[in-house]
Amino acid sequence: MTGTPAVGESFSAEPYLLDEEAAQAYEFGIREPARRRRRNIHSDREAAAKAGFRAPIAAGEHTIAVAMQLIVDRFGERFFRGGCFDVSLIKPVFFGDTITPHARVVAERDGNLEMELWVENQDGARVLSGTARVPARQ
Repeated sequence: MTGTPAVGESFSAEPYLLDEEAAQAYEFGIREPARRRRRNIHSDREAAAKAGFRAPIAAGEHTIAVAMQLIVDRFGERFFRGGCFDVSLIKPVFFGDTITPHARVVAERDGNLEMELWVENQDGARVLSGTARVPARQ
């Protein structure tokens, strides 16, 4: 997708299967700080069950990365040169969930596109909600 979307335009990415393999690749790909190298709700089914979850839950920053990839894919360097985002994780993403990021341009103000940003799971439930802003022009 290229060009500047109009106010009211929505766009999304392909669904992303956040299975155990994807979660572990993400988790162990983080170099600093070293993280979660022990059994916990993010890596161990037994620990997750003990905490009341039906499966291990993905790292929150993994869900955020999926959302940000949508914005970077659409706007490229424009995001890196003046863009920002503010998101909240509102539901856990479990191993085996398929998540899809979405954005909708809600306004153009002060030379920026303002967007609603959200991620839904396979059931249509929002797991992340927030906003993003990028310069309206390159």
